[in-house]
Amino acid sequence: MTVTDKTDNHEGAQLSQKAFLLVSLLEQQVRKSDIPPDLYQRMAAQITELNGVLGDLSSHLKSLAGPGSATVVAAPVNQQPPPLLVMDSLRFTLSSPQQSVKLTKLEFKFHQLMATHPRQVFSRSHLMDSSYSDYADICERTIDCHIRKLRAKHRQLYPKLRFIHTMYGVGYYYAEPETTIEQK
Repeated sequence: MTVTDKTDNHEGAQLSQKAFLLVSLLEQQVRKSDIPPDLYQRMAAQITELNGVLGDLSSHLKSLAGPGSATVVAAPVNQQPPPLLVMDSLRFTLSSPQQSVKLTKLEFKFHQLMATHPRQVFSRSHLMDSSYSDYADICERTIDCHIRKLRAKHRQLYPKLRFIHTMYGVGYYYAEPETTIEQK
C-alpha cells in the first residue's frame, strides 16, 4: 500500500491498512464458512465492492498529499494467518473467531501442554504427572476420557478439523491442521 503525505498521514494509513486487513480476514472466513451458494455470491460481490472503495480511499490519500510530497511505501507485511485456537488462561477458554468454549482446568492444562509442544507425543503417564498432584486414585483411562472431552470441545469450534491425534500404544500429540484446508 502506498501512502503519501508530508506528515506520513499516519492515521489515514493505519485506517486504510486495518480496513484492507479486515476485508481480507472477512474474505477468508466467507471462504471457510458453510453458507448457501447464492448468499456466498452476494457476499463475494460485496467484498469486491469493499476492495474497490478501499482502493479509492488509497487514491484519495495520495491526492491529499499533493505534488512534491514525500512518498512512503509500506513494506509488505509478512502476514501469518491468525492461530485457529486462542487460549485464555484466566477464563480457561479456547476461542475461534466465531465462538469460545469453556474448558475444565485439567482439559486446559492438557491442551496448553500439548499445544506448546506441537507434534511431541505425550504418554498417558506423562499427562497424569504433569496435571495431577495426587493421582493415587487416577487410572490411565481417565486421561482418555479427558482427551475425548477436549476433542469434543475442539469440534464445537471446528467441526471438521482435528487437533489432538493418537499414536496408538504410545500416547497423544497436538498438531494444528493446515490452514489451507477449507471447512466445507
